[in-house]
Amino acid sequence: MKIKKPLINYTSRDFASIKEDLLTYAQKYYPETYRDFNESSFGSLMVDMVSYIGDILSFYVDYQANESFLNTAIETDSVIKLSRELGYKFRPNAASHGEASFFVSIPAKTDAAAPDYTYAPILKRGTTVGTSDNKIFTLINDLDFSESDDVVVAAASSDGTTPTRYAIKTTGLVMSGELMQETFDIGNYQKFLRIEIEDPNLTEVIAVYDADGNNYYEVDYLTQDTVYVPVVNTKENKDTVENILKPISVPRRFITEQTFDRTVLQFGSGTGDNVQRQLDPTDVILDIFGKNYITDKAFDPTILTQTDKMGVPPTNTVLTVIYRRNTAETVNVNAAGINRVITPLYKFLNEGTLTGSKVTTVRSSLEVVNEEPITGDASEMSTEEIKMRGYGAYGAQNRAVTKQDYINMIYNMPSNFGQVKKAKVERDTDSFNGKNLNLYVISTNSLGILTETNSTIKQNLKTWISKYKMIGDTIDILNASVQNLQIQFTVIANTNSNKFDVLQSCLDTLSRYYGGRYFDIGEPFPITNVYKLLNNLPSVADVKDVTVNPIGGGSYSGFTLPYDQLISNAGRYLVPPSDVIFEIRYPSTDINGEVL
Repeated sequence: MKIKKPLINYTSRDFASIKEDLLTYAQKYYPETYRDFNESSFGSLMVDMVSYIGDILSFYVDYQANESFLNTAIETDSVIKLSRELGYKFRPNAASHGEASFFVSIPAKTDAAAPDYTYAPILKRGTTVGTSDNKIFTLINDLDFSESDDVVVAAASSDGTTPTRYAIKTTGLVMSGELMQETFDIGNYQKFLRIEIEDPNLTEVIAVYDADGNNYYEVDYLTQDTVYVPVVNTKENKDTVENILKPISVPRRFITEQTFDRTVLQFGSGTGDNVQRQLDPTDVILDIFGKNYITDKAFDPTILTQTDKMGVPPTNTVLTVIYRRNTAETVNVNAAGINRVITPLYKFLNEGTLTGSKVTTVRSSLEVVNEEPITGDASEMSTEEIKMRGYGAYGAQNRAVTKQDYINMIYNMPSNFGQVKKAKVERDTDSFNGKNLNLYVISTNSLGILTETNSTIKQNLKTWISKYKMIGDTIDILNASVQNLQIQFTVIANTNSNKFDVLQSCLDTLSRYYGGRYFDIGEPFPITNVYKLLNNLPSVADVKDVTVNPIGGGSYSGFTLPYDQLISNAGRYLVPPSDVIFEIRYPSTDINGEVL
């Protein structure tokens, strides 16, 4: 018996080509078995069904293959997971940071016209303040009013000659966000335990502890068994060095995995019997035979208390997770927006020796206001932004050498310290040794409008980058300037097309494209791209004219450059200075057109 060896075309993967191959196969190998393949026959039905299934399977195979690579993935979850493999830690909800001014009124001394600083309180970190529309901010450092030099007379005697109370002002750092708490009942031991927090607005995990009082620490990866914690500096240099970093061993630890709608905490696989073993560095460093000196083969000082179990998960307990949450509506506030004290935390030195009524008066006198806007990156990252940051994380390898390394480190700063929307690094050629870097940054508000990055976030950036920068590099963090643009176009409609429909189609196309797009700092604006978008519309016969003009003042940025300083020689691009970013702030009104 002759064995059939059909030729199979493995490139046929769509409905039409699969159907054609099946019909050819049936006609070639079964010419006498079945001949009726007209459109209404049973044979045609079976071929169509098989072709349909083959088309669907081919689609899913291609789709899954595309989702396995970062450059072709389109699903947000896939992009986040693949970026995580490259070293990028996704943080969807940034907190905003800023300064707030605090005021208290204390009594004057009885024997002299001077403040009685024994009644000056320490306002503890964790104090919550807010706005009239219930945006909550938390004080993140202790404020000692006795150390403030900003003192004015608040009240005086009836004749106005003797002060009776003094107002003291001091400034503290505040962070947006509301503290939330969630508990989990943990049963028997489970390797690599995972618990899920379903709050989509989680910014950071503040604390994790179990019913026995054991604390669990967040690490970058489960093999990391040492973290650095801040300890209040009590030495002579406490004014310049507020905290001392102390390394501690953390056998109980976890990592976080975040997406736009959930946060997962994952623990290790150890038990109480193998919490950790202390390593001796002399056993870790590689000895070279015949040499009497220590080799330069270094060990990792963060892995001195390692186990092969990667930490101990909670078991048979109640786990409490305290976290901070932010939303796009609550993360930013205008100047003078913070105007009420919610939960003050006071500490009075030697309170037992003070008059109770005076202490009560001091407590009730606390007031707060922010003198400048508090902003952070509130706009949702696109998949393309996540991809670019993932590529940057892989290239940087936890150090900053190139310009792209610096930008990646900026985007990787933990969201609880604030975030920027766009960043650009330029070598300052005018610096003394050529080692100074100019870092230009810009943030967004809750409406997605570009706005200046506040001073607190810039200071956090400088501190953060100092961990990774080259020793000789110095950094100046500067505001990027925003140049707003308006688009005006004239198109010719196809014959028999409704002019109003054509105009609306043009406006919708440009608004969708430019309304959700953020330019990079220093990125040119291609005028030819507007021509391309309009010419691709079926109802447009031709694009007669496109003009893009700078605009400023009023509700726009106060920065404006003349058109002739922006237009390229060929007239095809608007080219900004290296520290300027383009923005179409209000697409619904900044894009206008005419149909002929």
